[in-house]
Amino acid sequence: MRKTYKNEGIMKALTIIGAIVSLIFVILGLLHFFNVYSVTYPYWNPFGGEIVMVLVGSIIGLVIAALTLMCAVKPGDPIPFNWIILLIFAILLIIFAHVLGGVLVLIAFLIGLIEDL
Repeated sequence: MRKTYKNEGIMKALTIIGAIVSLIFVILGLLHFFNVYSVTYPYWNPFGGEIVMVLVGSIIGLVIAALTLMCAVKPGDPIPFNWIILLIFAILLIIFAHVLGGVLVLIAFLIGLIEDL
């Protein structure tokens, strides 16, 4: 049985906005990495070691942002929607995607935690 929160609408809205912001920033980072919209300045050296680190970090960020979005859109089906999961996703979004998206999910976590106490 799934627990419902009193402010679940606000929590879902913050989580969805945070996941979308994180997705946008990760995709824009990948576009900048592959030099799609900048023709004159090459950003990366194809023979350097930073290509693997940036690609792996960006792919992990994309996966975490997509899982966060799925958690809010379809609660309980792939991933449960509770404050512990939101804390984990907020920390991972801050590390791998973007700080702004992680902070929005962190605010949703705090709302859920305060309701649970």
